[in-house]
Amino acid sequence: MLIIASLLIVSLSVIFGFTNKPASSGILTMRTLEANGLVDNSISIVYENGKVEKIELSKLSGRDHSQNLLIINETINRLQSSGYHLISIAGGGDGISSIITTYTFEKE
Repeated sequence: MLIIASLLIVSLSVIFGFTNKPASSGILTMRTLEANGLVDNSISIVYENGKVEKIELSKLSGRDHSQNLLIINETINRLQSSGYHLISIAGGGDGISSIITTYTFEKE
């Protein structure tokens, strides 16, 4: 029984330990900042090569968030079609006067 268990562990280690997963080409970070004050409402994207892209957003309105959401959604879809895969999201702000969201993508 011990021999069978040992063979199973070794077999699984070989199968999963040496599986070739393509290496990541890098990490892209995208942060959205929406606020109703005097802050810079924008999407900031930092690509894996250090290039920075900035997309303006409207000032946060308690009545309608759809215009900014449309721009954020279009940006995420553009990144995905360019070979980036979303790996994490972190949010902050109070959700009323400010919304800050950080998206982390990995290049496939």
